[in-house]
Amino acid sequence: MRSKRLPNSQATKNIVSKATEADRVFNGIVSDILAGAIRPREHLSERDLVARYGVSRTPVREATKRLFERGFVESGPKGVAVVMEIGAEDLQKLYELRVKLEGAAALEVMKNITPKEIDKLAQINKKFGAALAKRDLVKMLEIRADFHATLMEATRNRWLAMILIMLRDKAYVVRHYHWQDFNRATATLDIHNEMVEALREKDAKRFQKLVVQQIDAAITTYQNRLQAPSWNSTAMAGK
Repeated sequence: MRSKRLPNSQATKNIVSKATEADRVFNGIVSDILAGAIRPREHLSERDLVARYGVSRTPVREATKRLFERGFVESGPKGVAVVMEIGAEDLQKLYELRVKLEGAAALEVMKNITPKEIDKLAQINKKFGAALAKRDLVKMLEIRADFHATLMEATRNRWLAMILIMLRDKAYVVRHYHWQDFNRATATLDIHNEMVEALREKDAKRFQKLVVQQIDAAITTYQNRLQAPSWNSTAMAGK
């Protein structure tokens, strides 16, 4: 009976290395999209990504494939990946859905969250405050994701958590704009502290209201920005 041939150790290392590189490229691109460093409708050419991340084409192609699968990009001219742009109407629908689901999730969090998880939220928010003081938007987005993920885990419903995290990722353009303003970012820090306080006091109604309030504030700010007249149109009107 012929024994099965074990894979070459070097080949195995190469496979693991490529997978790690693909993860790094994917995470790097997503982080840049969420932080606004890569803008909606921007083209992601394979050549540019290879140069940017210092890897071969294989991990770049794998990372790009995952970007398509997650809905971060769509196919543009000649199949080039283009960062998705969500229209105002679609964003409104997305946020209406988020309000409903996150409002329901807030009640599940209140029922299931542990004192240890509440303490973790408080620590995360301290880190958010430190990043805010440094005006580090990338770090702020990263820490806010940790805060949100901790809350979603506390629902004890992995399907609900997966859906809410996916919807939140789709709203990256709104979050990026919302937190570019220091006062609005500070308001987010304050709301997080109030949320932690409401959880400690087991005040479900207050906690749910704060969750919905934060979501509403973000989309309202973004919509006001879209409706505001541009500098050029204002200047022309004055002539």
